[in-house]
Amino acid sequence: MRDSRINYVLVGTFVLAMLVALVVAVAAISGRTGATDAYSAVYDNVGGVKYGTRVLYEGFAIGQVDGIEPVRDGGKVRFRLNLGITRGWQIPEDSVARIAASGLLAAVAVDIRGGSSGRLLTPGQEIRAQSGGNLFTAMSDIASEVTALSQTGLRPLLDTLNRTVGVFGPVLEQRAPQLLDNLVSLSADLAAKTPGISTNVAQMTQGMNRLFSPDNTRRMEDVIANAERTSANLAELTGSLHSSKAKVDSLLATLDRMAADNGDTVGQSLKDLRYALSAVARNIDSVTYNLEGTARNMNEFSREIRRDPGLLLGGGRARGDEGPP
Repeated sequence: MRDSRINYVLVGTFVLAMLVALVVAVAAISGRTGATDAYSAVYDNVGGVKYGTRVLYEGFAIGQVDGIEPVRDGGKVRFRLNLGITRGWQIPEDSVARIAASGLLAAVAVDIRGGSSGRLLTPGQEIRAQSGGNLFTAMSDIASEVTALSQTGLRPLLDTLNRTVGVFGPVLEQRAPQLLDNLVSLSADLAAKTPGISTNVAQMTQGMNRLFSPDNTRRMEDVIANAERTSANLAELTGSLHSSKAKVDSLLATLDRMAADNGDTVGQSLKDLRYALSAVARNIDSVTYNLEGTARNMNEFSREIRRDPGLLLGGGRARGDEGPP
């Protein structure tokens, strides 16, 4: 009888120990092993997140999601995650909480990337949220786009290609021998002319090398420099011409003012000049006659002087030249 009681006590103790171990294991798995501080984060999409989803800080488990609340923000529905984080855990103010999975088959978690700010968030504040990528959602979107592309783009393209092949197939069957013959003759002609083409290319290359030799390059540089200097001189000459034009314009303006100011005097001078010219025209015959007589006298005088220079000294003829009495 005593032995049976001992057995019952042992069995009961073992059962209680297993129950305690089960509770501890469940608490450890759920992440609720102690007191927590409440934080929050707001997301546009919380796919894959549920109650009990782990909260990580740089990959280290520090809590879990305690609840999800839909909130309306400016006519748009968003979702606030209530996070239970280990009490006393320090989170910088510029930290970012992302919804992400650590692997292809791993469960989704709220991963907090620690910031570098010296200021810390206090319990109850909101952690800045950043939407994370969902591989399966992205693959589903890609599959949908590929399906739409195949239905709206590839299938019509294939139908068009089939119709085109059906149209050009008979034509190609009829013209294919002729096209092949042309290709053969073209390739043979090209093969025959290739050496000549290569020679011409080599000669042209040599000519280009001679054209762009160092001496010619220096000459071209000199020509360009001379052209630049000529352009500078032309620009300077143009400036001088502009200055001269301004001076000529000023001179013409001065002459215009002088003509305007002395109009009466100029008119009187023109009248006097006209009168003088008319007087000269009336007496031009007598003046011409007198000039002609004067010219004859001068010729006679010069002839006498050449024949008897003594006339300049004595005023008479030389004795040897006297005529008969």
